[in-house]
Amino acid sequence: MTGSIFRSRLSKAFDERTARFHTSVIEDMRIFDEDIDGTEAHDIMLHEQGIIPLESLKLILKALEETRNEWHSGKLQIGPEFEDIHEFIEKHVIGKIGLESGGMIHTGRSRNDQVVVDIRMKVRMDLLDVAERVLQLNEAIFKLAETHVDTIMMMYTHSQHAQIGTFAHYLLSYADALARDFQRLMECYSRVNKNPLGAGPIGGTSIRINRERTAELLGFEGLVENSIDATSGRDWAVEAASVSAIIMSNLSRICADFIEWSTREFNYIELADEYASSSSIMPQKKNPSTLELIRGRSAETYGTLVELLSMVKGIQSGYSQDLQGTKPPLWRCFDTVKTSLEIMAGIISTLKVNSIHMAESAKEGLTAAVELAERLVTEKNLSFRESYRLVAALVRYSIEKNTRLEDIQPEAFSEISERTIGREIKLDASFIKESTDAKLILKRRRSRGSPNPEEVRRKLEDRKKQLKESYAALNSKREAISKSKELLKETVAKYISL
Repeated sequence: MTGSIFRSRLSKAFDERTARFHTSVIEDMRIFDEDIDGTEAHDIMLHEQGIIPLESLKLILKALEETRNEWHSGKLQIGPEFEDIHEFIEKHVIGKIGLESGGMIHTGRSRNDQVVVDIRMKVRMDLLDVAERVLQLNEAIFKLAETHVDTIMMMYTHSQHAQIGTFAHYLLSYADALARDFQRLMECYSRVNKNPLGAGPIGGTSIRINRERTAELLGFEGLVENSIDATSGRDWAVEAASVSAIIMSNLSRICADFIEWSTREFNYIELADEYASSSSIMPQKKNPSTLELIRGRSAETYGTLVELLSMVKGIQSGYSQDLQGTKPPLWRCFDTVKTSLEIMAGIISTLKVNSIHMAESAKEGLTAAVELAERLVTEKNLSFRESYRLVAALVRYSIEKNTRLEDIQPEAFSEISERTIGREIKLDASFIKESTDAKLILKRRRSRGSPNPEEVRRKLEDRKKQLKESYAALNSKREAISKSKELLKETVAKYISL
């Protein structure tokens, strides 16, 4: 059988340039197996509905499995003369078993619902792969956090000293963000994992098909019922890119922190050599290049999201060839986020933390001001605004005298309070010292979710339990797909052997 099997209406073939412009075989390579699976499920359903005879089904299934094996062994070459992988597979099967039986393969189906079922099957697996890497990264974060519950560090707002915290508390802030990323992935998965097959080109089919049966064989959790929505809707693809972009934004912010903290000026952390690079001319350099690459590649995922949004925004209802272009950005997006998550997990697992320098840096400056102000409220019965005004005056005094808050003498404190709020507040030296001691500051933190080490330990244990639950939810999704694959495989083998 020569020529395209889809161009019977047309008298001329594409010229070579147009064929190369038109074909999607390169990006379709990723959905070869999905197309075989979708076709097998569809044709099994057609037989069970009394539409394809058993002997023809056996020939079709055997040819499809041979085609799959030839593909994996590298025996098949697919050129631009084929519009897409779907045309190639159908034509290859017809070439094996003839038009009479092979020509039944596409009964009751359009390329429109065929391609979208393939992409949905691929994207659902990509979402689970990304979700697993998110959990693996959180696992690495928890292991590092366990060793740094008491590691004191400065926390910043506006890139300025803000409050005393701990490195574990910092790490858990991103663990919580990643946990939300996992939730978004699972929610997106539930919307992706719906069966569009059987919607036809746009308005269904008069052939008596059973969409629930193909959903069962392919592991879908329900149907995309409306035939227009099933074939032309791509909001689920946009959502997948959006979730990926959010993940990369979280990774990029970690990168920004770690890049700055690895400088000699900060000297908080050091990347393992296997995650750093050097200079071609400056022998002293150790560059946090992997972090810079992750931060830069976050822009790639943002670009894929904008690309998809731009692609679908002006398309009328129903399938248009523009939608062919949704596959490459999706593939790029998933490749980027998977690799970035893997690299970040490696960086976290091998990170060297300069705990001593972190703690020393936290003692510098005037960060204890807010703690002193709060103690004056709770223990000296000042209103907060009185306390705020008084401590602000103490800060100015410290700057003028080039001293630290903890070194202010009680006499100076009394004089400043009289001048600032109109009444004398007497404190002994121990009150000021305790109010500015980093360890005591952390122990006095009472609010839920604070960096108090006991609170951090509680959160860490809670998050580790959540991690186990998340792994269980992920494994449940994978097992459901594995069962459907096994069901399809067994059903194919059963019909071939009859």
